[in-house]
Amino acid sequence: MILGYSFIGLFLASLGGAAPGASNLAVIKTTTTDSFQKGMHIALGAGLGEILLAFMALCYSSLITQFFQMNLWIQVSFIVLFSIIGVLFYFSEQLAFISKPRFRNGFYTSKFVTGFILSVLNPPVLLFWILAISLTQKYILPIDDMSSLWVLVLFFTGVFLGKIGVLYVYAKLGNQWKGKEDTNKSKLNKLIGVVLVILATFQGVRFLIQ
Repeated sequence: MILGYSFIGLFLASLGGAAPGASNLAVIKTTTTDSFQKGMHIALGAGLGEILLAFMALCYSSLITQFFQMNLWIQVSFIVLFSIIGVLFYFSEQLAFISKPRFRNGFYTSKFVTGFILSVLNPPVLLFWILAISLTQKYILPIDDMSSLWVLVLFFTGVFLGKIGVLYVYAKLGNQWKGKEDTNKSKLNKLIGVVLVILATFQGVRFLIQ
């Protein structure tokens, strides 16, 4: 029965990570332009970031919910940011400078750090974890910040593996694009841009009707 906590963590992370998001698109882009290994470095960072989000939702769900309700500008900022990034990706050929890294070494080019940041700085995913854990506590298995260390380790291990598993699939998808002609890479940039704008639009609609 206790192994069920790992399964729940894996299932929730897979469910939350299946939809295209910033870390998913970054894995595809990096795998396509660099290598599968670098794409998986982003995945590992994102997996660690997913653990942090799940931990925050588990321990501070009520405080986080109140914080977002009192600071709606945060959600608006991320909606605008995703829209801008999406537009930049879509017009990447016209704005060729966005494909040229400004830092070639050090902290800013660490794929692991990039994956971690993209995963953590994602309010919609944090809200997903608050809802998912609340439903889990009510209908499936009891889990909270007072659960035994063994239970928490199993749960967060499942979360990590679920996120890594989803991003592995995205990395394999990106790997299929590797070596293709530049026109196909241009199509990939446009696809990423469209997806980001759609995500921003979806979040904007949710924000307006909540």
